[in-house]
Amino acid sequence: MNKLTYGGRLVVAIAAAWAMGASLYIFFSPVSGRGVRTTGIVGAPNAVVQTYTTEQSWYEAQGLWGLVVLVIFALFYLLAVRLAWRSHYTTLAILSVVAIALSIITGFSVGAIYLPAALGLFVGTLMFLASRWLTSR
Repeated sequence: MNKLTYGGRLVVAIAAAWAMGASLYIFFSPVSGRGVRTTGIVGAPNAVVQTYTTEQSWYEAQGLWGLVVLVIFALFYLLAVRLAWRSHYTTLAILSVVAIALSIITGFSVGAIYLPAALGLFVGTLMFLASRWLTSR
């Protein structure tokens, strides 16, 4: 194996570590929420409207579905590491494009923190494909 292959494996492993760290960061970070509480009849002269802010955990804010999403993202990148170490570069290329697409689609919620990992996965895949192209030449 040449240096590009080893470097590609290293970049994919770093991308997976970033994704795992991002999942843990999101899970343990507090989520702030805002709400409005009304006492009395809305529009009545004695109605009281209060706004409040609360801090919740990711699980309290998103529930089980939010936890499942974080686990799916983490397992997605662990699958990429497995594919890289088993030299399934074509499948890894498809997975890296899907990772970038998922990061862009979910960019307004959790996807932005996974974008560096997706780009790292793409760069690692390009290193693998360049290594394959150079050895066949």
